[in-house]
Amino acid sequence: MNTMGLFEAETFLMVAECGGFGAAARELGVTQSTISRRVSILEGRLGVRLIERTTRHVALTDAGLSYADELRDILLRLRQADERAQRRTAEPEGLLRITMPTAFGRACVVPCLARLATRYSRLRFEVDLSDRYADLLEGNHDVAVRLATTAQSGISEQRIASVALCLCASPAYLALRGPVSEPAQIVDHDCLALRTYAPRTSWHVIWQDRAAEVNFVPKMVVSDLFALADLCRAGLGVAVLPMYAAASALEDGSLIDAAPALRFPDLDVFAAYARDREKLPKIAALIEELKQIGDLAAPSR
Repeated sequence: MNTMGLFEAETFLMVAECGGFGAAARELGVTQSTISRRVSILEGRLGVRLIERTTRHVALTDAGLSYADELRDILLRLRQADERAQRRTAEPEGLLRITMPTAFGRACVVPCLARLATRYSRLRFEVDLSDRYADLLEGNHDVAVRLATTAQSGISEQRIASVALCLCASPAYLALRGPVSEPAQIVDHDCLALRTYAPRTSWHVIWQDRAAEVNFVPKMVVSDLFALADLCRAGLGVAVLPMYAAASALEDGSLIDAAPALRFPDLDVFAAYARDREKLPKIAALIEELKQIGDLAAPSR
């Protein structure tokens, strides 16, 4: 049914509800001739008479009675659908399923979800903190927070944050072993590393405006970022830490920038979601909240 057909059907139902053309015209604020014309157009389109007209009254035919009953239910469902859509536009609601890297999720995303849950009472959440890759097209997550872009077909991504990295060490360790002034010196230190599935352990660094990759044999490998930061604070070696794991320790002095002459490429953080779901209010609200994380910069040198 096109828009005009729906308009005429609503007019017919008003005639059926009001019991006449005059009453329907007054209810809709139009002339009686307009009502009569709309009903005639509808009857012509359907090829059936819906109303018997006499000089004294109008009466629905059997076809008109049946059509009015079905139309009443259809228009009610349509109004209810309109109301639900308007509510969704006004306020995000429903279940929001999110997956995110464990450490970044704990430090940066969970506080965003707390604010979002407070703001939108009709939202519910399923939160998966995991360092495993989640396929949004095959799995059951709505949004995946990722520490790299994937350029996957059917997936939209928005950059939500940029995180600076810093080679950190405790004051006691640096007093004993000295700072790192060039990439080649990294291998002379006790390196603490986060477990990855790469075939070798390496750090990418920028020194004197040149990029370099430093391969090393780690003294210790751990699977948890915050445990890595704890080991670094304990003086066991140097570690490349993102600001969400190191900022507070750098501020209170329990960790120090071990390589002021070196820079590490920032870590870009993305929110990924299936392209056909990007206009859902709950997705849009989450993305806007995640953007409040902002850029986590390294301490000034």
